[in-house]
Amino acid sequence: MKFNYDLSGHGWANGFIEINSKKFEFSPSYVTDAFGDVLRSLVSLLTHEEELETFIWDEEPRGVEWTFVRKNNDTLSIKITIYEEVEDAYDRSKQKGEALIDIDCLFIDFIKEVVREADQLLITNGILGYRNLWGMHEFPLSSYLQLKDFLESKEIITIDEKSNLREELHILHALVEE
Repeated sequence: MKFNYDLSGHGWANGFIEINSKKFEFSPSYVTDAFGDVLRSLVSLLTHEEELETFIWDEEPRGVEWTFVRKNNDTLSIKITIYEEVEDAYDRSKQKGEALIDIDCLFIDFIKEVVREADQLLITNGILGYRNLWGMHEFPLSSYLQLKDFLESKEIITIDEKSNLREELHILHALVEE
């Protein structure tokens, strides 16, 4: 399994997802908070707020709909549907999309791969650099920290819990010390 996400220029990203020899290349624009959507959806699925998460990336002119379904504690279903030349990507009622990927994988493996890519985004661009390059959206720092913490402790901070700034800074410090 591979997940790659790079900021390719002001307001544009390039990347791909590959699972079991199924590969999809993408290039979302800053109009949507693409990387943030992925991280927030994984956090929501981890906290069992939802078993299904759907979001749409604007790739100008097409729309890319991602659907994550947590089937059990171990399995994540990923479906990626393309809507060509979408006037309104959020109104898909009259549109026919093409599912390019519809596959299951281990949930923890996908989280690890996405977090690995988040690490690289931070190392390469920094928090402020990410914001400067991406445009309208900040690096999804809180979701990133929740996922990093989960990978280390196998627990996730829920909505009603306080966090520890020292531990959060330790996670970020460890990233630059590697």
